[in-house]
Amino acid sequence: MRIFITADIEGVTGISNWQQADDTAPYEARERMTGEVVAACKGAMAAGAVEFVIKDAHGNGYNLIQEQLPKNAKLMTGWSNHPYNMVEGLDDTFDGIIFIGYHSHGLANTSPLAHTLYPSKVRGMYLNDKPASEFTLYAYVAYLLSVPIITVTGDGGLVRSVAEFDSTIKSVAVQEGFGGGMVSIHPELAKERIQKTVKQSLSELKTVGWTSNLSIPDVFNLKVVFNKHEDAYKYSFYPNARQIDEFTVSYTTDNYMELLSFILFI
Repeated sequence: MRIFITADIEGVTGISNWQQADDTAPYEARERMTGEVVAACKGAMAAGAVEFVIKDAHGNGYNLIQEQLPKNAKLMTGWSNHPYNMVEGLDDTFDGIIFIGYHSHGLANTSPLAHTLYPSKVRGMYLNDKPASEFTLYAYVAYLLSVPIITVTGDGGLVRSVAEFDSTIKSVAVQEGFGGGMVSIHPELAKERIQKTVKQSLSELKTVGWTSNLSIPDVFNLKVVFNKHEDAYKYSFYPNARQIDEFTVSYTTDNYMELLSFILFI
């Protein structure tokens, strides 16, 4: 089985401030991020996975420590500016996808690092009138490619929103945010739970097949709430976008690739 892994850092155990998550993230933060990815790989291999493609999907895209990854894992670093963005490289040849270290959306109060893609520019996003996290935006890519979501890990707010998105997805909460603070479980316990959950989820996929209670919408509407009204005005000139209030631009399409392309140009 071929498994795709997309890895962020703000939903990794113990990561609770921007100094730990910026483009000069300390080695300890990068090592914890890598450790949770390795745990996912171990769980998947125990269930029969033989090949991995891992997208470093945080910041500058150069966070994971490749020497610590399994030898059967290829690592994608940097950004090519493809609309798939955090899941670039995913296609229908993969048997499943795992989201590691993801976090609450920008309109949530469940993580001091809550954001959706561009915190310096965007306050938050709504997809079909529901707050959209980075997981939400790129989970739809997997569904449209018919690639099952094996496991999602991150903060408790994200995990609860994943259950609302599709209650069949197995997830692991490694931290809980409150105000500007965060409570995390022990890093070793996080890795144990991730490994166990991935193994269980992938084993079930092999025996009973993919089950999902998510219905793919016929039409997608994205509302982007900007921090500055100047940006809302600017991006309202993107083809088929329109400004609906001082800070918000709306974009509607029946082609999800077009929606992802709009996001790419923000």
